[in-house]
Amino acid sequence: AESLMVSGVVALDLATHQVTFGDAMQVLPAREFSLLRALAERPGCILSRQQLEEKIYGFGEEVESNAIDVLIFYIRKKFGADIIRNVRGAGWMIPRGTS
Repeated sequence: AESLMVSGVVALDLATHQVTFGDAMQVLPAREFSLLRALAERPGCILSRQQLEEKIYGFGEEVESNAIDVLIFYIRKKFGADIIRNVRGAGWMIPRGTS
């Protein structure tokens, strides 16, 4: 099965949770990977905090109010701020890329 998902500026290996962005390559923990995957499924589309929480956390699971921010902080720490774009008051997105 093809496990590589290339989306906009990011490549995700669904089998190994390895993410490639520019020159950086990292294996991400499950939740960080889930967040990135949710965004990568719709490059150029803005996902709200609620949409991301629904994708990452199980139904009825308690979610800290800043959980998404923390995950994005960790992802940006590994790949740089450009991997996830913040759209103020709306949510986050992965840029489509130029190619």
